[in-house]
Amino acid sequence: MLVSRTLTTLLAAALGATLLLMVLEAALHLLPVQNGLAGADPTPDWPTHRLRPNVHYTFSDAWDLRNVHRGVTNNMGYVAPFPYRPGSDGIAVVGNSFIEGLMNRYEETLQGQLARLLPDAPAMLNFGVSGASLADYIGVGPMISRRFRVRWAVVVVVAGDFVGGFAPAPGYFGWNTGNTPSVQLRPQPVCTGAAPLLTCTAKLVRWLAIVRYTRGNLRFDLRHFLHTSTKGAPRPCVPEGLQAGDADLLAAYADRLPAAYGVPPERVILVFDADRAELYRSHGMSTSSSCATRDSVARNALAAAAARRGEHVIDMGPVFAAYFKATGGRLDYSPSDWHWNAAGHRLAAAEVARIMRLGNRQVLPEFLACDSTPGGQSLSAERRSSRRPAGSADTTWTRPSRHS
Repeated sequence: MLVSRTLTTLLAAALGATLLLMVLEAALHLLPVQNGLAGADPTPDWPTHRLRPNVHYTFSDAWDLRNVHRGVTNNMGYVAPFPYRPGSDGIAVVGNSFIEGLMNRYEETLQGQLARLLPDAPAMLNFGVSGASLADYIGVGPMISRRFRVRWAVVVVVAGDFVGGFAPAPGYFGWNTGNTPSVQLRPQPVCTGAAPLLTCTAKLVRWLAIVRYTRGNLRFDLRHFLHTSTKGAPRPCVPEGLQAGDADLLAAYADRLPAAYGVPPERVILVFDADRAELYRSHGMSTSSSCATRDSVARNALAAAAARRGEHVIDMGPVFAAYFKATGGRLDYSPSDWHWNAAGHRLAAAEVARIMRLGNRQVLPEFLACDSTPGGQSLSAERRSSRRPAGSADTTWTRPSRHS
């Protein structure tokens, strides 16, 4: 009798929980929870992670579904309102979720604003992928240059981009230290007849609104939940530096990045984000990290190495600081989301466009109009722009020699 009552109680509880989940699932279907952001299966010619192609998506943030945006992925599974045509000219814009840009309207993103600032330029090809790192930015280069005629490569580098390459998720490139090439793709599992049950199950449950809300809006990750960590009072700053092999890895990266995209060094633009948390704490007086980390030191080393090799390097710190001191406006959606907002993207786009314009100021005088935003710090743009003699051909949007 006791066993029967216990079983009845358990069945009733299970039924109640099931009904509750069904009601919650139905309710979430009526709300703008994240949707349409599932990854596509890899293909032989494009084995890296990207979103499913030709899908209408919905983005929202946090438990209360703030900052709702809707958009589309194109024929290649990247966020853009137009198809990418193989063999066409293009300016590759590469980065992680900052460039993927789900939390902004496409017109507000760096690539969207570049298209407005440079209407005669080739298409701005967004290859931003959430979760990508520096290893991905160079790993995907040959794939892009084989399919498109790349005229410029714009790479946005943010916090975590260096160390993120040491633990890539499936479908992403990671560091292959001490070897050539210096990056290696971690294969992405595909749900086929021989695939593990867990792989196929994960692809099925991602369609549930409860799962999308939990993982997307609440950012719940079981791997992080199971990882033990000490919480409480902030730990004292313990400055870090580069580890053995990091300097060589970064030097090789700067050497090989232009060739990965099939362009000379002067057609590469690296845009480095600033420590905006420090910017706000210091009321616009500082954008330098208050505590040096392996990642921040590595990003500074990469910027210096790239500049020495003739690549353009933009430090967004002074630009963001000038804007914040002048307007008091934030450059992101902090504290809930630290991705750039429209203002952050606009300032970055203006700096990139300025470099492209300065490279042809002797040929395209209409490009000389001064930008209304504060000038950034390109370490070599002005110096290289004066090399072309007056009256020489305009090569802004044409493919230069790799040996120029």
